[in-house]
Amino acid sequence: MKRIQMTVINRGILFMGLIGLMAMNPIAMAADGKADGKLIVDGKPVNLAYAYASAQPGFFDKNTEDIRLLLTDVPLTGKAIEDDFERINLAKQGKLHCVEVTIDANKQPISVVVRHPLFKVTQGGGSTEDVFEPKVFDGKVIEGRVFRKSPGKSFEDLEYTYDATFSAAIARKGK
Repeated sequence: MKRIQMTVINRGILFMGLIGLMAMNPIAMAADGKADGKLIVDGKPVNLAYAYASAQPGFFDKNTEDIRLLLTDVPLTGKAIEDDFERINLAKQGKLHCVEVTIDANKQPISVVVRHPLFKVTQGGGSTEDVFEPKVFDGKVIEGRVFRKSPGKSFEDLEYTYDATFSAAIARKGK
């Protein structure tokens, strides 16, 4: 009898765990994609090895979809993938170096944010110097290369640039 009760309790725990996993935000559970490239700030290179992609409503046209691409030097957990402020704090602590590129439905980078501990102010904006060369852009996967044509200057007057190839599955929020 005791054995049957333990089996029922174990199954209940397993069931509750599965329900909990299913309830988690799919973006928070995004699998690590791969990146191969560098972010260089003030002449100091950092390897970019991880890629995360998520769909979001179009910035300029809500009827279209933008893809937010995160290229990082360390793997990210759910909160850091979704939360800008979490990534800001990680970068300030020296635990994260990151290039974030928002790519619109026309395959154009419309916003780029660079997070690095040397920056007192996060570098962000858009420029014709930022380039996306797509290899795959099919709504499920984004693969290609992102880079700057020429180095940018931070608010601290530090030169920065990035160049990386990547591949990542596109995560979507549950409806």
